[in-house]
This record gives sequence, C-alpha cells and structure tokens, in this order.
Amino acid sequence: MKKRIVQLASYGICGDLLEWLRRFLNARTHQTRVGCSLSSVIKLLSGVVQGSGIGPLLFLSYINELAEILKRAEVIIKLFADNVKLYAEIVNDCDAAKLQYALNLLSEWAQIWQLSVIN
Repeated sequence: MKKRIVQLASYGICGDLLEWLRRFLNARTHQTRVGCSLSSVIKLLSGVVQGSGIGPLLFLSYINELAEILKRAEVIIKLFADNVKLYAEIVNDCDAAKLQYALNLLSEWAQIWQLSVIN
C-alpha cells in the first residue's frame, strides 16, 4: 500500500487528497452476499475498489505504471480495460529475447501487485 501512495504522490497528488486516498485504500475488507447468505469478511491485499467513483482512476495509475515498464522491452503493447497484450515479430533470437524480457517484466509487476497473469 505504501508503494501505491508513493506512486500517487509522484503524479503530483499531495496534501489532503493524498491523505484521503491513503485512508481510503488502507485496511480494506470484502464480503460477498448471495441471496440472504453472507461470506466471511476478508482483508483486501491488492487491487482497486470496484464500484467506487475513484476506482477507475486508481486502476489507470496501475496500468500507466505497467505501460512505462513494458516500454523498456521494445515490443508492441496493447492495453484495454484490465487486459494486456504483448507481441512482436520474431525473426531472430534477439527478437525472441525481447519478447521474453517483456513477459518477465509483466510477471514481476503482477507478482509485486499480487495479480494473476492468465493466457
């Protein structure tokens, strides 16, 4: 959570707004209702709050960071909502290595933010 606040501060968010966001993201819990039944309450460790007004903006801060990281790999990146596509034309071993590097960067980023990567 501290990394998320530092990241928001790097975008120029400060003062009362940054403190409000820190409190908003700190100690979040989740519970699911199906009919009249409620699940146990669990602590949320990552992600953004779905259904909130600020959630989409916070999600964009996640994705913006990922786009910046993946630029280093020199592959083609497509981002839409919560989907990421990486691809490259492979004509030699160097091209294959660039794509593998991008996949490694994506995997490391997802692990840091406790997100799963599926194909």
